Amino acid sequence: MRIAIDYTAAIRQGAGIGVYVRNLVNALLTLDPDNSYTLLTSGRTSSERPFPLADNVRGRNIGIPDRYLNVLWYRWRLPLPAASLFTGPSTIYHGPDFVLPPLGKRVRKVVTIHDLAFVEHPEYAVPSLAAYLKKVVPDSLARADVVTTVSSEVSRTLIEHFQVAPEKLVVVPNGVNPYFKRVSDPILLGATLNKYHLKHPLVLAVGTQEPRKNHLGLIKAFYKAQQKKNGPAMLAIAGGKGWMYEETHQLVQELKIEKKVRFLGRVSDLELITLYSMADLFAFPSFSEGFGIPPIEAMACGAPVITSNTSSLPEVVGDAALQVDPHDIDALSAAITRVLENPQLQEELRQKGYQRIQHYTWEQSARKLLHIYQQLADGETNFSQTNFSNEATDGVR
Repeated sequence: MRIAIDYTAAIRQGAGIGVYVRNLVNALLTLDPDNSYTLLTSGRTSSERPFPLADNVRGRNIGIPDRYLNVLWYRWRLPLPAASLFTGPSTIYHGPDFVLPPLGKRVRKVVTIHDLAFVEHPEYAVPSLAAYLKKVVPDSLARADVVTTVSSEVSRTLIEHFQVAPEKLVVVPNGVNPYFKRVSDPILLGATLNKYHLKHPLVLAVGTQEPRKNHLGLIKAFYKAQQKKNGPAMLAIAGGKGWMYEETHQLVQELKIEKKVRFLGRVSDLELITLYSMADLFAFPSFSEGFGIPPIEAMACGAPVITSNTSSLPEVVGDAALQVDPHDIDALSAAITRVLENPQLQEELRQKGYQRIQHYTWEQSARKLLHIYQQLADGETNFSQTNFSNEATDGVR
């Protein structure tokens, strides 16, 4: 097979979909030395995020800015550039970031949808991005031979909002890199603790500072919990500044807890693993997630997890985390207190987390995706039986 994959998100985004594309492609190349892969991007690679190296892969920079591609593909609907000039004579084309260009009929097409927040919760989405996705996603769904999603919840919402045929839907979940493991080295733990001036009991949150992640609610819950005996001493938030991040910083100032809340910005993987490992509690009270990678990363590093009872998160974490209504500040605060006061509960959640992450490996997801590619190349049109053996994402058929 000749497989073309849009690799743009992998070189442009450090987190989110960038993580998904980089890890899935790396796992594919490790599993599959035989098929030919072309990785396409409309941006330049960097030393930090280069094209992966393998005998059967080549990187190809399209050399046309996104704004011009949008005109070519979505306004004029020109299929020639994508099918011939950019991808070459491909058997399979995979758009892993919501979008498919108007390819020719001979190319079998896969598109990945990560969430439908732009439809179900437009108030949490950047308006320009929501408008763009509302325009291009319906066309991409119609053109796709297979629509992969990262959770059964996303598949359900696609059926509900876009009437996607169930036989086109396959769940290919996110994974956890194997190097996400609990750090016990006191020197490494101490160095990170001192670098960021952190104190225990420590509540950790990870995610871009934007409304959807509900950092405002977490800060309010932390403020209530830290006033109680044996409450948390500090809240650390790792992640870059996103849309409307100023409100989060303003709330910290209004509550006069600047010395108790640390905004760490983007951190390296090693620092992230160390932060997960030292956290007394990991909190992820997001309003809406198509999957949500941080909770399972935290579980892999042995952190007890609190997360939301909304969207895909119950499906992803199962019984390995406490689930709360993200709109209920009192419930979130009570959950923080409950975990910190109960070492037995901490250990119970830790052990359940170690078991839960066994469902989420990039190798398993890559095997499923490679199976989809082969089915497409063989002419398969019904994928209702492709959601094979993944206990954590059963439910879509």
